Amino acid sequence: MRKVRFETSGAVGFITLANPPLNLFDQELIEDLRMSVNQAQQHPLRALLVRAEGKNFSGGADIVVFKGTTAEEARKRFTSHLKTIADLEELPFPTIAAVQGACMAAGLELVLACDLIWAGSSARFGQVEASIGTTTLLGGVQRLAERVGPSRAREIIYTADQYDAATFERWNIINRVVPDEKLEAETLGFAERLASGATLAYAAGKKIIRVYLEKGVRAADAVVGEIAPALFETDDMRAGVDCLIEYGPRHFREKVIFQGR
Repeated sequence: MRKVRFETSGAVGFITLANPPLNLFDQELIEDLRMSVNQAQQHPLRALLVRAEGKNFSGGADIVVFKGTTAEEARKRFTSHLKTIADLEELPFPTIAAVQGACMAAGLELVLACDLIWAGSSARFGQVEASIGTTTLLGGVQRLAERVGPSRAREIIYTADQYDAATFERWNIINRVVPDEKLEAETLGFAERLASGATLAYAAGKKIIRVYLEKGVRAADAVVGEIAPALFETDDMRAGVDCLIEYGPRHFREKVIFQGR
């Protein structure tokens, strides 16, 4: 049985870590994750929810995978694993992570590759790799710095401490904290809301944000002319404009139907 599942329901896709109680990252789980991300790339999805079975999202890597590993073996392994993280990050539709319980090390690095992160109120986060003499290996350092700034990112990775969901929300690492018992329903509802939205417009905005993060405001300004004009010929933008004109600004949003094309 696979340790990561890919499933769909309508236009929403699901990647589910399915190796409770800790959903530890071993070679099999990482390979299953790669396969699931590849499946998500190939489906006509409009939103993706990344979640986990059990009481904990993930305790991080199974420490056995590090035992006896040489530097060259590690280089090959993590070059491959980072591609999976990048592929998830670059999916052309909104991605949301739903986090419960412990979300440590590789688990946190996985959710940092998602556009949005929602957490149950009892969730705990940490990049704990320094406690075994290493640093984050799946892009956690840079993605934390991208969200929270370099100073806080250094604190998180140097101390290897655990942080509650409220702290990570206050630091703008995660988007929302909800009661544990509502996490599943609320993240699914939000994924379905995004899946009924202007998918091509979301993809364009996602690309522009990525250019800004990598190259700055002026570079993002420069690519608007390459990315945004095509939206004017989409069925979705035409539908939105027509509804606004017909129903006015107070009521058009409840009338417009986006098809993702």
